[in-house]
Amino acid sequence: MIVTFPHMGHLSIALKAIFTGLGCTVLTPPPVSKRTLALGVKHAPETVCLPFKVTLGNFIEALELGADTLVTCGGVGPCRLGYYAEVQQGILRALGYDFTMVVFEPNLPDVLHSIRRLAPRLGLRQVYQAFRLGLAKVNALDDLERQVSCLRAREAAPGSADAVWQDARQAIDAAADLATVRRIWQDSTARLAAVSVRAGPAPLRIGIVGEIYVMLEPFVNLDLVRRLGSMDVEVHQTMYLSDYVNGHLFRRREYLDLFHRLATLAQPYLGHYVGGHGLKSVAYTLHMGQSGYDGLIHVFPFTCMPEVVAKNILPKAASDAAIPVLSLAFDEQSGEAGIVTRLEAFVDLLRLRQNQPRGSNLKVLQAFLS
Repeated sequence: MIVTFPHMGHLSIALKAIFTGLGCTVLTPPPVSKRTLALGVKHAPETVCLPFKVTLGNFIEALELGADTLVTCGGVGPCRLGYYAEVQQGILRALGYDFTMVVFEPNLPDVLHSIRRLAPRLGLRQVYQAFRLGLAKVNALDDLERQVSCLRAREAAPGSADAVWQDARQAIDAAADLATVRRIWQDSTARLAAVSVRAGPAPLRIGIVGEIYVMLEPFVNLDLVRRLGSMDVEVHQTMYLSDYVNGHLFRRREYLDLFHRLATLAQPYLGHYVGGHGLKSVAYTLHMGQSGYDGLIHVFPFTCMPEVVAKNILPKAASDAAIPVLSLAFDEQSGEAGIVTRLEAFVDLLRLRQNQPRGSNLKVLQAFLS
């Protein structure tokens, strides 16, 4: 059995640790590339959302390298994620590939049942240890990424924070036990704290809302967070991999309480769940406006149903919260030049607005962005 899985940010680092700990032989797909995307686009339905196409490309590349067991996730609610596994399985079998697909639904009992398919003779203690290591890597990487996203806008020598981030990412990937992960986490945090910062006014603060795959996968969002950092923008993503795991899989109380507060905040604009992260996009727009953020970028795959619903609500919510919003839809036609031009224009307009009274010229700015 040779296990593989799709990429989404640093998800592959956690999954490699978990499945290796379960005694599986792991084949991590090649990093997402133009070839990955081209393979997915070639064989996927034309109007399906971008994450489907990229993850299909991941599977094809892994199968070409010898993988025979595909691990993927299921989904619930009015989002096409729940159809991915069945449709992708049909496409891959029609292409002549021989494999087993294991689908992890977003609930703990189903995860444990799926693990039994992969490691039927493993004891619960070994399963626990494997998951503990994988989750420790997720928590460490997410925390370090948050620090780097804030530091890029302030560092005196551009690239200093990214150098620490790349070292930490590689070291955490290679770590074989919890103690090593914690040591790397602490050492990297200390290195980031030692990075020299520029004197001067506080940088712009921009929040990122939208669909989780586009938010977390740098190839798909054209390295959005790093680009904004190079424009001296402090970036705050509203979702990380650890948030999804703790909220949807383990259903921890603090995450359930947070979702209840977000649903209450969004209630006047969106009174029911629309699938995916659409409701959160509306709620976080209001929250970040109330919290004094300078702007917001809404990212989503072209044709994503939940985020299309949110996009049509955001102009009103953003106007009421006095925060400018730039919506960016991504598909295989998205070009670097067009995205960079829109980001530069958005950041320039936010800087012009920074010295104006809060809420002034917001309608003019929002009309330009739309």
